[in-house]
Amino acid sequence: MIINGLLVIYILAAVYDILISKNGIKNSLVWIILAFVFGYRTIEPFNGFKLHPIEILTYVSCIRIFLFKCYKYHKMPISISFIVLLFSLYFIVDVSTRYSWLVLLEFKNSILLFGIFFITLHVKFDRNDSKSILEYYVLSITTISILGITEFLFPSLMGNIFGYDNSQNVIYNDLFFNRVAFLFWGSHLAANLIPPVFPILLYLRTENSNFTKNKILLTASVFINLFAIYLSGNRISWLIITIYLLLILIIYRSQILPFIKTYAIVVAIAFVIYVYSQPVEGRYISTFLALSGNIDQRYDSSSASRLQRANFAINSIKNRPMGTGWGSQGWVHSDILQIGASLGIVTAVIFIMGPILLLLSIYRSFNRAPPRIQTGLFLCISLLIYIIISFLLNGNILKVQTGAPLYISWAMSYAFFMHLNSLKLRG
Repeated sequence: MIINGLLVIYILAAVYDILISKNGIKNSLVWIILAFVFGYRTIEPFNGFKLHPIEILTYVSCIRIFLFKCYKYHKMPISISFIVLLFSLYFIVDVSTRYSWLVLLEFKNSILLFGIFFITLHVKFDRNDSKSILEYYVLSITTISILGITEFLFPSLMGNIFGYDNSQNVIYNDLFFNRVAFLFWGSHLAANLIPPVFPILLYLRTENSNFTKNKILLTASVFINLFAIYLSGNRISWLIITIYLLLILIIYRSQILPFIKTYAIVVAIAFVIYVYSQPVEGRYISTFLALSGNIDQRYDSSSASRLQRANFAINSIKNRPMGTGWGSQGWVHSDILQIGASLGIVTAVIFIMGPILLLLSIYRSFNRAPPRIQTGLFLCISLLIYIIISFLLNGNILKVQTGAPLYISWAMSYAFFMHLNSLKLRG
């Protein structure tokens, strides 16, 4: 009851600020990002219809933009317009022919992509805006990590505070490795939100943010979020941070932060030493075995099930390339296959090509950019890699708390790139 009361107070405070404050649109992104911490918790305005705080704040922000005719800084990407059009057309057909509550649920969670992009286009995303929003992003995700670690260390305390059965804390046994369940948030999928923290911290360090000026605080933030990912046992997150390390070592140019490669290597070595001192190295290696099709059943209890669902979705796409409609596929564990099976191969291709084409465009700019904006472009590249991997290997869009963070990262990458590109053109 206490948590529900705090949730209502949070929503009311956010709505008031978004509608009344001079900087309500920029603040709306901050409020939405901070709402990541609430996880699965929703508001039920009437029986059977639940709304996540992220949804409510997104709709309120769009209303503010329409009512006040707020200035628009960026154009809507063509890919997003096509995606939203196809999403809506399929929804209209499904409502007319085969409506169920699953149709509405999947559509309303997916169409948040448009709302979040629409809001982000009305935020300038200059140096001050981007730094402020990203600082709150780190704060939000680090809070989730701290709560997850606290749950691992003090399950009874967290169970009493958040009102769940802490005996569930050890349900994810994997060869003596107890995965923290992030039960206060809803599931260990909370770890899916953590990887962007690392490139964001890198960018904030180059911008001399107050959040990262203190090297001890910066290193503590890195290790807290690394440790939370480790405790989650989330192998996709482990894969993403491995790729991030390679990106820093291979493509990041360190004129602004000359010791960042050494710092990254030291942090990585310390983390790897810790991982290999625990009974978990087999699970880490099983990530790459599963990607190659060789599933190690000793450490990998879920890849066989995921592969079966993926094959079912692929067969569905082959048999019905135009899709079977919203809410018809269950949970495929891959957003691109989910969309392909539900809304057709064309929709799936447009959906995944959106971030891929944006990534290629940013990478081309990165190679020609002056040092002062390269870290910002590197951040955009890192966020888009995180998004693409998540869409390919995870099922996110069926749940607001896992889908909306990807939409936020996608929209921020686009808006921030547009701003950085304008700086490059101005010299």
